[in-house]
Amino acid sequence: MIRVFMSFGVLLLLVATGQAQTPLKKNDLTIADREAWRKVLQWPVDLEQQWQRSRIDKNSEASGLNFYKLGQGNYLVAIEVHESAYQPRYVFMYYSESERRSLASGRLLKLKTYERDDDDGHVSMKLLTEVEGVATFDNAKKQLVFYTKGRGIGDCGSLVRYNIFPNRTVPAEARVHACYDDYSLGVTDPLRWKRVKRL
Repeated sequence: MIRVFMSFGVLLLLVATGQAQTPLKKNDLTIADREAWRKVLQWPVDLEQQWQRSRIDKNSEASGLNFYKLGQGNYLVAIEVHESAYQPRYVFMYYSESERRSLASGRLLKLKTYERDDDDGHVSMKLLTEVEGVATFDNAKKQLVFYTKGRGIGDCGSLVRYNIFPNRTVPAEARVHACYDDYSLGVTDPLRWKRVKRL
């Protein structure tokens, strides 16, 4: 009888362990999926609360979470932390399935951002965890492409491509354009903006 209970207990342990190791889904994510991933990645609570407060449609199931494949079970995770009319705010994390059980499985990344001064054209740089803009991913090059509008019309701002590594992001290309008072001087195609020489 004891042997039967022990066998049953081992079976339950194996089932529970198997469920714990089952990867969470990474596509078509809902609010419930976001909550499950937050337990794994553990991005800051204050940023999660900020996102909850900023949500325009409280009934929407949109998760504000995107996983981009870097290869070999590694992902760049884009986590929206503030909704906005034309460019939300994000944090980005590096996630490795092979390190899922370790505390280092999810790492917040910092992005080097660029801005050109309206008066003298000087380019300033900042290293930020929380950034505002539109995030896309170039699957062929495995690069994050981040476009930040200086103002709503989109005639100024920055466009930066980042290579992603476990502990850091490295700008591969950056283009910036200043916001002039005269809208006619602006260029709305960020691929025509002047490239930053020193990244």
